[in-house]
This record gives sequence, structure tokens and C-alpha cells, in this order.
Amino acid sequence: MMLISTAAWRALVDAGLTVIPLDAEHVELQRGAAQAVLRVVSSSAVLNPSDIASLRTQHRQPVLLIVPSATPAVRAAVEAGGWSWLVDTGRQVSGLLSMAGHQLPIGSGDADAPSRRTRPGRVPWGTFMLLRRLAEHPWATQQQLAALAGVSQPRVSQALAALADQGLVHHTPAGWDVTDIDAVFQWWLHAYPGPGGLRTLWYDLEPPVKQAETVIGLLRSGDRGRTAVSGDVAADLIAPWRSPRRAIVYAQAGLDLTSAGLTPANEDDATLELIVPKDPGVWPSPTAEAQPDSVPLADLLQVMWDMSRTPGADTDEAVRRLQRALRDRREGACRRRVA
Repeated sequence: MMLISTAAWRALVDAGLTVIPLDAEHVELQRGAAQAVLRVVSSSAVLNPSDIASLRTQHRQPVLLIVPSATPAVRAAVEAGGWSWLVDTGRQVSGLLSMAGHQLPIGSGDADAPSRRTRPGRVPWGTFMLLRRLAEHPWATQQQLAALAGVSQPRVSQALAALADQGLVHHTPAGWDVTDIDAVFQWWLHAYPGPGGLRTLWYDLEPPVKQAETVIGLLRSGDRGRTAVSGDVAADLIAPWRSPRRAIVYAQAGLDLTSAGLTPANEDDATLELIVPKDPGVWPSPTAEAQPDSVPLADLLQVMWDMSRTPGADTDEAVRRLQRALRDRREGACRRRVA
């Protein structure tokens, strides 16, 4: 789940704000001479004033709180601490930002609207990471998986047991492996919750491949950390079939892309997504094949998941072709292990 929804992102942009994700949990907002760096805290549950007091003990820096509804008492508690808030009902966005000593109203809507959303559990990123690595590295030992996934061996053991209970992985004399790669593909498409973090949407007339190359060049010149391409553009490099329609770029820190001529966009119009992910698994395996400098690819299961949500009536067929290519890669890895 993204911390800032598309509707909230558009509400901020429509209010004249420049929105720059600094990492997966912090955003810089600019409007004229006013500027603020806020930690984004999102809750799918309805909070009360005591919850706000608890949050204030956890976060000493300014916060942008995003909730599905907020009573006047909750809004007052947030504003009393100099924090900002947004109510995102899924249809409307309203809120109040505290920036440089000034308050900026955002959007309009019913902040008191009731919500039945529940508190989400913590996402098991380590478990998803292990499945990513096993999909590419058949018959790996727990020690190898710990190194590939960057987690401890006790955590590897715990996660493998959970995946084995679902019939996704099994242990062989040669090591751990997925039980059925096609079943893993289907499970991933339905179970993976998305990369989380902060996402901004952009539009440009250039082809998506060109847009991706331009954005990666900007990110690298600005020393913004790791970058990777996913979705349509990455799938076209792995298994060419259709012309890419939307570029997806992952980065460790975001950027205001208006400097590159791109325009903030709605979900339906966007030709590029820039995502600062919370999931560390979006980056390719340490042993992944090197890609051209201009287009480093994201983790292969991430490419597949992103491909599945790109627009187009032929998306399902594009995903099936990508799955065949990934299956062929895996079978090649299996043959090399046997040899």
C-alpha cells in the first residue's frame, strides 16, 4: 500500500505544491518560498485523540498524517502539534498543511465521514524477498538465501516454514526450491501488496522508454541512489511483444520531474510512475545479470507484478509472455546447477 494515494497526490499538486519524495517515508513539499519536510504516516483505521498523543511520542519531526476520516477533536490534536493532516476517503481528499508557520487548506470533502477500514498488519517484506530469490536461485541453502536476501538465518527458517505451509516451497537434498513456479507466479500476482512507499505520476509525449532513460539520467546526475525500471519498459527488454505504454521507475529518492518537462498526471493519463519503495525486494538480486547502464531492471517478480497493473486490453497476454520468459530463465539456471 502506498503511503500517499493517487487522489492525495493530485490534491497536493492541484493546491500548487511541488511534491518530492525524499525516501520511502519522507516527502518535501514546496509552494513558492514555503518549504516543509514531513514524515508521512498513513493509517487505514479511524484514530482518536489518544492515538495522536501516542504518535507524537513516536515521531519528533513534523508529520503529514493521512487517515480515512478525522473528527474535529482529532484534527485539533494534530494541528496542536504543528502537524499536517489529510483525509482521504478514496473519493475525496481534504486537509490542512502546516508550512513555514502558515496553514494551507487542501481540497474539500467530508473529513468526518465514517470508515470501516481496519488496521493493516505489518507487511512481511523478508518473506516476499525469499520467494523472489528462490524463484531465481533453485536449490539454494538457508545460508545462501540469507546472503541473497540480506536477512538472518533464523528469519530465513521462519519464512521458509511459512511458505512451505502454503505449498509454495519445499526442501530437497540439494536445497530449497519452489514447488511449482507457475503457482508461485499466480500467488504473487494475488498476494503481493505492492512496494509501498511514495509514488508520483507524470505525463509526457515522449515514448515511455525515452522517459525512463531521461528520469534515470536525472536521478543519477542528482546522486539519488539506486534506480531500476519495471513494468512495460522492463518487460519489453525481457520479452519484447508490445510497445510500452507506461514507464515505471524505482528510486531510493524522488525528484520533481517538471524540470525534465514532465507534467503531474492522473492515474488514467500517466505515462510514467516514479516510486520510492518501502519494499527492499524491488531491487534486483545481487547475482542478477548486468543490464545496460541506461535501463537497470527491477527484480523479475516485481516486473511481472507491475506489468500486470499497466493499462491495456492485452495486459493479461503480455503477462503470460513475460512469465514464459521468466520460466525459461529459471530452467536455464536449473540446467546450469545440474551441470
